[in-house]
Amino acid sequence: MQSRATRRSFLAGAGAAAVAGLAGCSEGDPGSGSERDGGVTDSGGSGSRTLTMIDWSYVYSNDVIAEFEDRHDCTVERQAAQGSAETLAQLRTGRADYDLVPLGNYAVTPAIEEGYLQPLDLDQVPAYGTVFDFLKKDYFERDGDVYGVPRSFGQTPLAINTDLVSREITALADLWDPELDGLAGGRDDARLQALYRNAVVGEELNPTSVDDVDRGALRSDLVDRLELTGGLWNNGGESEQLIRTKQVGVQPVWNYVIQAMQAENVPIDRVFPEEGTKAWFIQFTVREGAEHPDLAHTFIQEWFTEMGYESLMAPSNIAVPSDRVFDERDVDRSTFGLDDPDQFIYEDPKPRELVEAYSRTWSEAKAEADV
Repeated sequence: MQSRATRRSFLAGAGAAAVAGLAGCSEGDPGSGSERDGGVTDSGGSGSRTLTMIDWSYVYSNDVIAEFEDRHDCTVERQAAQGSAETLAQLRTGRADYDLVPLGNYAVTPAIEEGYLQPLDLDQVPAYGTVFDFLKKDYFERDGDVYGVPRSFGQTPLAINTDLVSREITALADLWDPELDGLAGGRDDARLQALYRNAVVGEELNPTSVDDVDRGALRSDLVDRLELTGGLWNNGGESEQLIRTKQVGVQPVWNYVIQAMQAENVPIDRVFPEEGTKAWFIQFTVREGAEHPDLAHTFIQEWFTEMGYESLMAPSNIAVPSDRVFDERDVDRSTFGLDDPDQFIYEDPKPRELVEAYSRTWSEAKAEADV
């Protein structure tokens, strides 16, 4: 247990330190914006209207935002997001009075059901027709209206540090192999770990009720996983640090983090696990009661026609999921793992009581495994 205590100390330090590279899609990161007090970025536009948004700050370059402001005589004010769950909590407490509110796919449904989003006017977003069809989920719709437009897409393959792991890795199930004791890592996320476990044991990936979950069996399997774990991460910077410092040798990691390390000749192999590769996607949504909904719609449209590739896809290796963007930029879909969309598994929306049950089970498993 002493070695695990050392790893916990490392994670505490890594979480507090500034780590080079993107922080990832669960935590806000200073990224490319010049953050002011409170994490707000105002790129200096002086237009008569102010478009407000909350989003991860790595997504937008200042130049792209400045050009949008010039085109539309407006100012864009950005609040750094910490994560979709945190943004949803802000909506619920009335602290998210933004026009544009990007959310992870699992957070869109509760935001719709609880009345925090307005239906989108797709006549103002003709580029929606070029968004990959497999991402246009039914749960983004209500009564024929669409509430979310996918703006970015990524996946979480397995990253293997070949200096530490010599055996062949092919599956998520390998993370439960005692041969990898102390070498396996993963994200400190209850919903995600339940999804991976369900994929490994062949159970329903996304149950819709607490009654459908055997919490005892789930906890036992998570304890087995955690007892082999060399470290847990909360954001992209931490996941990269665990690999670079050889704290772990194999773990699911966001694809863009793997690509960044491979570009620096870190000895990393990428494996798409045989059970399926976890995919994630973030949606543009417009808040109910937004002050400038038309400007928000314009921003969404121009993300696909003007901004997305230069701002996010080219510098950060995170896909803008649009046929138009890939075709106009002559980008090979296999670079982003998009040549076979059937390989992906997703975390679908869940009722709040199931999310809370997962969180309790994960906490109990960590306590039992002394992690």
